[in-house]
Amino acid sequence: MRAQPPHASGVHADSADLRRFRVLVAGNATSSFGSFLNMVALHLFVYQATGSAFATGVFLVVRMACGFVAGVFGGVVAARLPRKAVMVTCDLVQALVLVVFAALPSDARVHMLPVVAVSIGLLTTTSGVVLRSSVPDLVGPENRLHANGLLVTGRAISMAVGFACGALLVSAVGYPVAFLIDAATFVVSAVVLLSTPLRFPGRSEAPAAKGGLPGRAAVVALAAAPAVLAIVLIRLVDAFGSASHQVGVPVHATQVHPGDPAVFVGGFWAAWAVGLFLAHRVANRVYRGDLRRGAWGFVVGTAVMSLAFIGAFTDTAYPLVLLLLVVAGLADGFTEISYTTRVQAEPEPARGQYFGLVAMAENAGFGIGVLMAGGLLDAWRPLTVVGLMHGVVVMVALTYFATTVLRRRAAQEVPTASPRS
Repeated sequence: MRAQPPHASGVHADSADLRRFRVLVAGNATSSFGSFLNMVALHLFVYQATGSAFATGVFLVVRMACGFVAGVFGGVVAARLPRKAVMVTCDLVQALVLVVFAALPSDARVHMLPVVAVSIGLLTTTSGVVLRSSVPDLVGPENRLHANGLLVTGRAISMAVGFACGALLVSAVGYPVAFLIDAATFVVSAVVLLSTPLRFPGRSEAPAAKGGLPGRAAVVALAAAPAVLAIVLIRLVDAFGSASHQVGVPVHATQVHPGDPAVFVGGFWAAWAVGLFLAHRVANRVYRGDLRRGAWGFVVGTAVMSLAFIGAFTDTAYPLVLLLLVVAGLADGFTEISYTTRVQAEPEPARGQYFGLVAMAENAGFGIGVLMAGGLLDAWRPLTVVGLMHGVVVMVALTYFATTVLRRRAAQEVPTASPRS
């Protein structure tokens, strides 16, 4: 019996592990809903408690910096510690922090904000690295494309509901209850993890690297995997460009819909979430069982996403803006499915180290992008800032794509010329 090639995607049979994984996705989506609810409620609280946009920005930067640190150690954690226990601990600690935060008087909560920012940044990123690197072992390598699509779909639903409910919950029940609801979502996720019969991969038996920084082994492994190195670099640039529309949306909404900018912002992210929800189906159709298409799919999808975001900031009709945002969300989800599936093809323990590096790159790129976009928006229109920063993403992605195509053509021409020599 011939072995199935490693690039094949066997999603024809819904295996028992894949059915159990769906339950895990539901638990993860619940905690993701809490995370997006958290973003809305916490950012509103920070701004209202301090009256300072700068303080809100500092809170976000601290979160991103801690996410970067978690990426440094993420590979080590995934390789050296029991993964289910790590994810359960991440959920329960976040729940505990939020319960304490909600129980404090309003004035005391301000002093606890650094603890909240650090815990969210460290624990959310660590849990994400552990889960993504575990997918091939949880569902089988042949089902990883389908599993990644389920995770992206769950995140799309969580984001849409979390963003929609965030401000409504705060206004209806107040900050303490909103934070307690947020804490409850992490408890639900922890219970699902504890009850799942899925077997997470065990600790790595590979010898630990001696000396140096925790990320040294990952960097050494990355040097031997140029395809993964390209993914890390493109994700860094992608996060840098994405910061421009994250920061620019409120400014743009105020300019184009001064009467009710919240309607524009709500529609902006709702349309994006619809595209993200559709990404799983599109990825299945594009790859059709052949994951070797993932390299060009990831790069082209990144360029399409950035072009769609640039178009969404032009002075065009609102229905067309929403359509462009659906395309942006679809391309965003498609690229996430593509790169996670590709990185999951790598062996352990390098796989966990690579996902840690991707997390580092995303947090670093987004943090730098937020600072740059915030400064540029004081002088330039949102379209100019988004066009410049997402234009860098398009240029890098298409340059890499063109270089890869030319390199492959050159490699194919060499064997045809050798018999004549």
